[in-house]
Amino acid sequence: MRDSHDGKGNIMILRTRLLTRLMASVALVQLSGLIVHAADSPVPPPDQVQAGAAAPSLTGLPPNTPERFVPLMSTLGDQDYLPMILKAYRGGDWTEAVILRTKLSDPAAMALTEWFAIRGGIPIGFDRMMAFQTENPDWPVTAQLRRKSEEALVAERKPSGQVRAFFAKQAPVTTSGRIALAFALKADGIDQEANALIKQVWREDSFGNDTEDRILDRFAGVLGEADHRYRMERHLLKENWGAATRAAGYAGKSYDTLVKARMGVYQGKKKAEKAFAAVPASLRKDASFLFSRALYLRRSNKFAEAAALIQQAPRDHEQRVDGDEWWAEQRRITRELLDKGDPKTAYDVASHHAAESPAQQIEAEFHAGWIALRFLDDPKKAGEHFATVAKTASTPISIARIAYWQGRAAEAAGADADAKLFYERAAEKATTYYGQLATDKLGLKVALRTVDPLPEDERRAFEKLTPVRVVKLLQQIGENELVLALYSDLAQNLTDPGQLDALAALASAEKNPRAVLAIGKIATQHGFPLDLHAYPLAGIPEFEPVGDEVEPAMVYAIARQESAFNPRAMSSAGARGLMQLMPATAKRTAQRFGVGFDLDRLVDDASYNAKLGAAHLGELMEDWKGSHILAFASYNAGGGNVMKWIRAYGDPRKPGVDVVDWIERIPFYETRNYVQRVMENLQVYRRRLNDPTPVTPSAPPATADATESRY
Repeated sequence: MRDSHDGKGNIMILRTRLLTRLMASVALVQLSGLIVHAADSPVPPPDQVQAGAAAPSLTGLPPNTPERFVPLMSTLGDQDYLPMILKAYRGGDWTEAVILRTKLSDPAAMALTEWFAIRGGIPIGFDRMMAFQTENPDWPVTAQLRRKSEEALVAERKPSGQVRAFFAKQAPVTTSGRIALAFALKADGIDQEANALIKQVWREDSFGNDTEDRILDRFAGVLGEADHRYRMERHLLKENWGAATRAAGYAGKSYDTLVKARMGVYQGKKKAEKAFAAVPASLRKDASFLFSRALYLRRSNKFAEAAALIQQAPRDHEQRVDGDEWWAEQRRITRELLDKGDPKTAYDVASHHAAESPAQQIEAEFHAGWIALRFLDDPKKAGEHFATVAKTASTPISIARIAYWQGRAAEAAGADADAKLFYERAAEKATTYYGQLATDKLGLKVALRTVDPLPEDERRAFEKLTPVRVVKLLQQIGENELVLALYSDLAQNLTDPGQLDALAALASAEKNPRAVLAIGKIATQHGFPLDLHAYPLAGIPEFEPVGDEVEPAMVYAIARQESAFNPRAMSSAGARGLMQLMPATAKRTAQRFGVGFDLDRLVDDASYNAKLGAAHLGELMEDWKGSHILAFASYNAGGGNVMKWIRAYGDPRKPGVDVVDWIERIPFYETRNYVQRVMENLQVYRRRLNDPTPVTPSAPPATADATESRY
């Protein structure tokens, strides 16, 4: 592989090779022109040329006619050079890319190539990365760019003062960055800060043996038993056995027996019991040991015994190390206990959580509150759990979820006025599943939000921003994946709803529904009212339906969730295309309806994929007698699993089964989430496709349509 540090000799060789290649291209163009001209005006044979006539033109043109223009390399523009530069970078011809880059004239084109090099990990150097950010202050700041900058800073071994200055503006986001800063602080005699940072690194980050040795050597005596025990447990929770074993060795005091106990859980009953017996009495109340035993008992289907151990465990972070990992195990036990008909113990396990991230805190408190309300008939206790995380909820989905269940708890307690307020709060997030359930409670209909477009002068100014101009260049040269990445980066950084709307409008004008969706999703997640962009209408091509026709909103709802309108999407499981069809399912559906099956067309032909996907949806709707919930659950998890859940939790089509509870009881998180997301998509697309009501920034919610089926 060549790079820009091969020496002057190699650079001259590459320049010569590149010049030869370009000259050959020019010669080929000129030769092609001669051939074309000759074909247009053939030269007569010598015996047909009249005496005294002018000699025939070598270009095949009449005498005294200006020669047809033949393009030279000097006439190529940035749009011609950009694909060459990106191809050179991708092929490892970095010097060639640099030479070609000198041909660019547009600063936006230059910025494009630098951004491409940085995000692609091409070693352009720390100084060039910093220059890129200085020269392009309006470029979206992303974690990826920050990581690349830190990696370059560390790789080039910059002086300690420069390292500290770089991190003075923003804390490190990479492990290598944190280690470099700790070493720089230590080198400059700022020991207290250095020691505190290296303790954090040792406890929280992952790295190999060599780095461990460097840290232990440079910070001898700083790291103690508690730090090593913490590192051991973090790696045990991630099942990184080698790192956990080394950390246990540093900690001493038989901590290695805790590692062997955790490993024994996965090695069969005999080895597990032997490993547990080897743990000394002094460590049998350690949270690590309790977790290992609970994990072993749960995997042995001894759920009550596992629950008892979980409840003995301390809840402080120092002992549990990762409260989210603990909650993941507690959730499994909780749901198994519910299925076994023991909601009281299930509640005890759920409420004894120590989840740390906002998302997992909401999950844990929701489970505790939901069980208290729906299985223990205790709306007061349920309301307390929901209230605990009401302020933690920040995304539309989580805000609506908690507010809806606060409404259910208040309603169960007879506080109808409070319930109405909670439902109104949930209904403000009307594109979410629980927001839509709240609109049902209030007798309303899904209301979509939009924003006024930017004034013309502001729109023009926005489109002159360098990254926006780069978006246009990427579109012009057909770099679909890169343009999607830059659209997303911009959407993550923009805070003006008008600019977000303008960005989505630009993607829409380029007929790029994937980008429109990405921008809309990011905007609505950040609280901006761009609902129409979050549910674009250009993602499904026209197709001729076969079989039982399903409403278009269903096709949109599935495609949005399955592939985000990417017609070439391929999952790790083998699902393909717009509707993410498994080949066997697609083949069976095609055969049933007399459609020729072509595996490649599932990703090459979006209309073909949509045709088969819609036909399969029709089959599922027929199988489940019109139940959207069961059809969507089957689309994701298969009909066999759905039949198991009907046997376990009842049939949601029957009046005595609460359909909301039924969905929440689906044991697979992925399918639970999938059904809720597709259901919310369905309601929004029904509104977009079927409802002529204009959507404006100030439009009040419309009244409910009693004929519109939610399920």
